[in-house]
Amino acid sequence: MIMKKLYATLIFCVMTLAASAQITSIDIKGNLRHDFGVGVGFTADLTNNFELSPSFNYYFNDEKFFHIDADFHYNIRLERNFTIYPIVGTTYYHADHFNKLGVDLGAGMKYDFTKTLAGFVEGKYQWVDGADDSYFSLGLKIGI
Repeated sequence: MIMKKLYATLIFCVMTLAASAQITSIDIKGNLRHDFGVGVGFTADLTNNFELSPSFNYYFNDEKFFHIDADFHYNIRLERNFTIYPIVGTTYYHADHFNKLGVDLGAGMKYDFTKTLAGFVEGKYQWVDGADDSYFSLGLKIGI
């Protein structure tokens, strides 16, 4: 019961932040763990260097598996259109046999091809009770 209340509070907080933020891009990515998945989400500016980046990720395997992430990035802008960022967030992890909440930790790098198109790569570790996992993502951010 406590986990359900915590999860509902977390969803409310993320929705409040998303409502007050300006969405800057739609994100499309491929995810590689021990299997392959695809993800879609968006990125929203919270302040000058902080972003909220929620996403839905589905994996192609024998069990019905997906996770929903709500990650925060702190952008460190480098020269020549490069940005690096640490990732901290939460995840809702669903498989045929369980539903769990977890924590995301990782890092990413983004390269701006144009003002409205960027490529990114991320590496994340997910702490989920009984289902810890790490994965890499490669994707595109399409500005809106």
